[in-house]
Amino acid sequence: MSSSQAPITQNSNITPPSSFANHPLTPPPTDEKQFAQVHRVIALFEEIRAGRHITRHPWTEFQLAEGDYDEIERQFERDEVLSGYVKDKIRYDYSRESDRLVVRMSTAVHELFIARVEDAIFSQLKSIREESGDAAAFAQKVYPARSTEVYFPVDDARSATKSKREPDTSFWHDDAKYPGVIIEVAYSHKRKRLGRLAEDYLLDSNASVQVVVGLDIEYGKKRSRKATLSVWRTHVDGNELRAVQEVADEVFRNEQGHPTEHPGLRLQLSDFANKELALRKSRDKDREIVITSQQLCEYLDAAETKVARVESLSEGSIAPGLKKRKRAETPPDQITPGDEAKYVGQEERAAKRMAEDDPEYEDMSIKSSSE
Repeated sequence: MSSSQAPITQNSNITPPSSFANHPLTPPPTDEKQFAQVHRVIALFEEIRAGRHITRHPWTEFQLAEGDYDEIERQFERDEVLSGYVKDKIRYDYSRESDRLVVRMSTAVHELFIARVEDAIFSQLKSIREESGDAAAFAQKVYPARSTEVYFPVDDARSATKSKREPDTSFWHDDAKYPGVIIEVAYSHKRKRLGRLAEDYLLDSNASVQVVVGLDIEYGKKRSRKATLSVWRTHVDGNELRAVQEVADEVFRNEQGHPTEHPGLRLQLSDFANKELALRKSRDKDREIVITSQQLCEYLDAAETKVARVESLSEGSIAPGLKKRKRAETPPDQITPGDEAKYVGQEERAAKRMAEDDPEYEDMSIKSSSE
C-alpha cells in the first residue's frame, strides 16, 4: 500500500465526496470511484503511521457510503502491517446505523487530564475495597479500562458488522459485558456530537452503561478557559427507554480559569455495573464517588501547565564526550532462488495496487463542511 499520499487538511468535520485539483491521466476503475471515502480513511491511517499527520486534529469524521466499511475491513485483511498499527495505535469509532467513522487523535492536555480524573475515581474505589461487606466486594471487581473498545450489535440481520466505540476512559465490572461508567473529554467538533454519543452508549447497551460523563474544555478565539460538566443517564418514559441529560453543560471552571461553586462530578457506586450486578438491596449502593470542581480544575490546570512547560522541563544528561551506541540494524533476509519468483509476483501485485490507489491519494483534499 502506498505511503506517499499528499497531506490531508485537518480542519474538517465530515469529508464530502471526492474532488481533484488536477484530474489523473488515467481514470480510476469503477470500484475505485465507488470506494473514494475508503481511500481517504486508509490515506489518513497511513499518514498517521508515517508521522506526517502533524496537526493531529482530534476529531475527524468520514461519512461512508454503503459497503465502504466492509471494504476498509477487506483492505486491513490484505495489509496486516497497517491493520496491526491501526489496532494498536489509532482510535476510531464506527456507527453502523449512520455509516459514520470518526478518527480520534487525543491531545496531550486531553490525555493528561483524563488520566488524573480516572486516577481520582479509582483511588476512591480502592478505598472502598479495603472495607468489608457488599460495597467492598463489589468495588473489588471494578477497574478502569481507558479506551478499551466497546462493540454494540445492530438491529440488522443482514449484517454481522457491529458499531464500535473507543471512549476516553471507562470503568468495567469483571462480570459485565459493557462498562458501567464512560467519560468523554470534549472540545471543538466533538462537542457537537457528545449528546448523540452518550445516547448511543446508553441505548445501544440496553442501559448496561449506567452513566456517560462529558467534560467539555473550551478553547475559543477569545481564549476562554471555561470548562463544563454534563451527565447522561437512561430514563423509562412509559414504554420507551430514553437517554436524558441530567446535568447540562454546568460550569466547573469559569472563563478566567477559576473553579466555580458547582458540586462537581458525583457518581454512585451502583453506577459502575448494570442493574443485574449492582447492589440493589444494599444501602451501600448509594455510596458516592466525588470529584469536586476544585479538583477538576486542579487536574486540568496541571495538564495544561505540563504541556506548556514541556520544553523547559528536566531531562536526563550524559557526560561530555560520551558516545551513544545503538544496535546495528538487522540485515534483510537473503532471497533464495526458490523464493525469487514468489517475491516478483508479490511486487507486481503491489505495484498494480499502488497504480490503482495513487490517483485517489494524489491531489486529494478534504473540504470543510459545517454541521
